[in-house]
Order: sequence, then structure tokens, then C-alpha cells
Amino acid sequence: MFTGTLIDELISTVERAETSFRLDPEQESKLEYWYAVAQNELASQGTYELAGVA
Repeated sequence: MFTGTLIDELISTVERAETSFRLDPEQESKLEYWYAVAQNELASQGTYELAGVA
């Protein structure tokens, strides 16, 4: 029977997934660098507004 806790369970599942996928600070800084590089390259090519479009 439905107990009305579906949203609470979903939120806790997402929180567990987020905490289990934490990067160490070195990896996080590398990702930040490469995201900035990619963003700059897209902007210089004039295709920035198309970023994320599948």
C-alpha cells in the first residue's frame, strides 16, 4: 500500500548518490579548469548558445 513517502524516499536516494560521488579537491579543480577551457572555446567559435543542444 502507498504510504505517501515516495518523494521523501526519492530525495534521500538522490542525497545518498550525491554524497557517494564526491570528487577529491584535485579532481574537482581539474574539472573546473577544463569546463572553463571548453566554455572559452565555444564562445570563441560563436557556438556557445548551442552548447548542450542534442
